Amino acid sequence: PFYGHEVIARICARFITSLFACPELPPSSMQSQQKLPYFIAYALHRTKLHGSVTFAALMLLSRLKNRFPTVRGSSGHRLFITAFMIASKVICDDTYSNKSWRIVAQRMFTIREINQMERDMCYYLDWELVVDNAMLHQFELAVTANFSKDSSNYPTFPAFMVSKRAQRSAASSSATWVP
Repeated sequence: PFYGHEVIARICARFITSLFACPELPPSSMQSQQKLPYFIAYALHRTKLHGSVTFAALMLLSRLKNRFPTVRGSSGHRLFITAFMIASKVICDDTYSNKSWRIVAQRMFTIREINQMERDMCYYLDWELVVDNAMLHQFELAVTANFSKDSSNYPTFPAFMVSKRAQRSAASSSATWVP
């Protein structure tokens, strides 16, 4: 059921459900009731994208949580597929159409919903979509180390760890101006 992606699918599911306090199952109004790790594994299998795209998606979700700390998620499926789609479009030269992303999402969402989800996430991220390679590498190591096993308490990552903009902001606010 994991198409050879069990470890990373479970890491992603733990990350999303802990960060956004959302359930593993989608809302009952959705036609598919597939648990989040299986949904993620299918998306990874279907797209065959590099692992960096997966971690870039998680990084985008971490940025989203840092921008809106009180936000909760009703659907980890929606959060994952949207971030994964955007990360793919930012990192890869040749990417899938939104019609194809609908298939990757197992037709859980209409094409109109896919388009809206993409627009909304880009807007909520204030269009900070680029992922720095060195930052991504450190983030991947931290996520893998902290989310590889079930736990009742997972860490969150500070904004400066997932956002160049936050790093610059922190650096400029800590500098003192001398006339």
